[in-house]
Amino acid sequence: MTRTRGKAARLADLTERLRLRPHGVAELAERYGTTRRTIERDLQDLREMGHGLLEDDHRYALPDNGSALNEIEALAVYSATRLLVHTGVGERHYRRALEKLARQLPDPARTSLVAAVDRLEPAPEDRTLDLVAQAWFQSRVLHCTYHGARSGSRNRVELETWFYELNRRNLEPYVLAYDRAHAKEVRIYKLSRMHDVRLGADRYEIPGDFDPHTHLEGTWGIVIGDPVRVRIRVNASVAFWFHEHRSDEPTFEIVDTKANGDLLVDVMGQRAAGGDVHELLSFLLGWGERIEVLDPPDIRDRIARETRAAATMYDD
Repeated sequence: MTRTRGKAARLADLTERLRLRPHGVAELAERYGTTRRTIERDLQDLREMGHGLLEDDHRYALPDNGSALNEIEALAVYSATRLLVHTGVGERHYRRALEKLARQLPDPARTSLVAAVDRLEPAPEDRTLDLVAQAWFQSRVLHCTYHGARSGSRNRVELETWFYELNRRNLEPYVLAYDRAHAKEVRIYKLSRMHDVRLGADRYEIPGDFDPHTHLEGTWGIVIGDPVRVRIRVNASVAFWFHEHRSDEPTFEIVDTKANGDLLVDVMGQRAAGGDVHELLSFLLGWGERIEVLDPPDIRDRIARETRAAATMYDD
């Protein structure tokens, strides 16, 4: 990048940044890796361009053009962006996107969101996110070594990225991808388990009949396998939670309400390889004695074993 183009890019970014919140010269110099004098010249350039630069106690800002969103629209953008903040991704393009979304919001939402984005820290796995984005939008094969969480396997895979998903349970990023090299089928892959990632030159086409929502339908988390329905008895003391979430939680269904307030609830999920239901286990065990697994027998037995094993840790 030439010196002129570098300055133009910095001024464009500086303009957006000063519309988000006031900044001091030293803070901006550190951000852009320049001297304070360079930033002072940039600020003078903005004045001469008629941007209406504001100064208060040696902090500089540009006037807010106002939000074009109504209150409900602004709240929707804020809510979506807060979810993205919770992923903890600090990659520079990711942060820039969040800042652009923040600019659309009125205060106090804008100030709150900008402060949250400022706290995001870059991490080594951000590079993986960058490459996955390129792979998906450019239809290029992604090469990496994938570390299986439970099996401990390490397989070299060649992934055609067909869909990108933030898991609603943990807000971590995954892809639905076809592995050309190892699995030879569509599976779900967690970005944090990808290592030695590189972007290949080979291109691919996503099949026209591919529907990611069909693949993910009925999943409790990210496991794709054989569907399973677990019948549980819910104690009246926590029945309110299931009533409260019945409209927004597609993975369970209230089957019956007993006279004492207990519920019969069916929880839907999918079994991992070998029939394991580890995703459901954490949810079921988390309720302790307030729920009882009734069916199927193998999951009831598994819960009983886990509960007994945990209890022995506290025996004197």
